[in-house]
Amino acid sequence: MTGTILQTHYDALIRRAAPDGSFAVAEGAGSRPDATAWAAMALFAANLALELVAAARAALAAAQSPDGRVALLPERPEAAWPTALALLAWLPDPARAENVSRAAAWLMAHPGSHWPKNAEEQAVIGHDTSLRGWNWIDGTHSWVEPTALAMLALGAMATPPAEALAEAARLLLDRQLPDGGWNYGNTRVFRNTLLPVPESTGHALAALAGRAAAGDVAPSLAYLQGTQCAVATPLAAAWRAFGLGAWGLAGQDEEALCRAALERQSRYGPYDTPQLAQCLAAAVSQGRFAVLIGGLS
Repeated sequence: MTGTILQTHYDALIRRAAPDGSFAVAEGAGSRPDATAWAAMALFAANLALELVAAARAALAAAQSPDGRVALLPERPEAAWPTALALLAWLPDPARAENVSRAAAWLMAHPGSHWPKNAEEQAVIGHDTSLRGWNWIDGTHSWVEPTALAMLALGAMATPPAEALAEAARLLLDRQLPDGGWNYGNTRVFRNTLLPVPESTGHALAALAGRAAAGDVAPSLAYLQGTQCAVATPLAAAWRAFGLGAWGLAGQDEEALCRAALERQSRYGPYDTPQLAQCLAAAVSQGRFAVLIGGLS
């Protein structure tokens, strides 16, 4: 059950469905695979409009290239980070097993670029550049959020790629900031330690649950639980819930923060579809990301 308040926002999401099953990236805009995948996951988590969920999965399948990737735009095949999102959206549907298999194979064959750090880089870059994760653009370096999303997708498969996931977990731990939290993926630049942000921290913690010891991420959990992360913006609220929920720490405060973020649309205007769907999914699942992909936890 979504409740009256959430139902109003779900109705707004449903109105963005296109006749071909895809979802518009915003009201009155064109469709995009990331919007379609997040909409499918949000609706599935709420057990709403399941015919639209099936249509969205079919639209993602139509957007999948023969090599398995799902690009953001047909004319930009290198921007293939929505592949992990499509995989997540397909996972609960056995009829999409072949799509899942091809997407996973593409992700495994296209990690982020990596190299041993030389002496010159040592003075500039704080993290270990030799570790492999995933990226936003094919052929570029690994970053926190695409690595976390790929880990969530590949880790939920029937036979997860254990070695690749273990290395990706090491990458995330290596990118953790000294006082806790993550940003987009840099720890230090020219001896200056950078600052964390709630969204990236939530992504990393969600992906590391079950792959790292609680002690290894204790400062990051404390950071995400802090008042500085209690921000009623859609992505901060959603990933605070997912990050803490992965470690059994999400509660009514996190759900309330998501609801508050959703209500802020009355003041600031409608969110784009990925933001709206992520916030809805976090609220309706109470921070349990597994609910979005057919899990029970």
